[in-house]
Amino acid sequence: MEQCRQLSVLRWPQMYAERLAVVTMATHADRRPPIAAVPAAVLSRRCHGSLDTITDSERRALRPIGITAREAAGRTGALLTGLFVLPGVRIFQGVRPAAGDVPLISHAVSAGHMLVLVESVAWPPGRYVTTAAGQVHCDGVYIGQSVWPLITAVRHWQQALPPGHRVHALVVVHPIAAGDLELPVPDGPELGWATACDAVRDLRAWLARGRRPASATVIAVLAAATTGEQAGDHEPPPCDR
Repeated sequence: MEQCRQLSVLRWPQMYAERLAVVTMATHADRRPPIAAVPAAVLSRRCHGSLDTITDSERRALRPIGITAREAAGRTGALLTGLFVLPGVRIFQGVRPAAGDVPLISHAVSAGHMLVLVESVAWPPGRYVTTAAGQVHCDGVYIGQSVWPLITAVRHWQQALPPGHRVHALVVVHPIAAGDLELPVPDGPELGWATACDAVRDLRAWLARGRRPASATVIAVLAAATTGEQAGDHEPPPCDR
């Protein structure tokens, strides 16, 4: 309980919630870049962007405790490289979640017509639940964090991609201490939760549902939204591990 009360000190700013509420979502026809404009090297690349773009900010709606956001994302990134054994999987690092000036999502994983946005946190043991408004509580204490912006990002990308594409989000939780860690029960198909040891298994299950040839549209749109990918077919940095 005490650890959860310490989490509650890090409040999610109300102003950020209000700003998100007024962000307008463009349709996929407005936001989709022409495929012909995307260099072939970008379309064939399996890892895009860099986790150097992930920084700590009180404006992050989901934040790690005890380590930096970059460190939490790096731990998840090391796990995600195990997905490259699946054909057609591509990983994007440092993705803009929606229109407006909001913090980057650490990872987006695509395969075929399936896209999964992945956020990473590190939390102490406790029983975590979310409210209808998206607030995260630990052992009954509001910890100042929210899943609502991530759900908003899922809906944004569902609109940004053509019909037939599916978008989900997964919050990967790295434990920072020994003890029971009970994650929220998903109340809809848009968002899931996984401990670090279960993350790749859960992602494999999601990605298997979208098994089709790689979608050039997904690659083009995500590359355009990934910091450092807009410059063309320059030599990419290696995947963060």
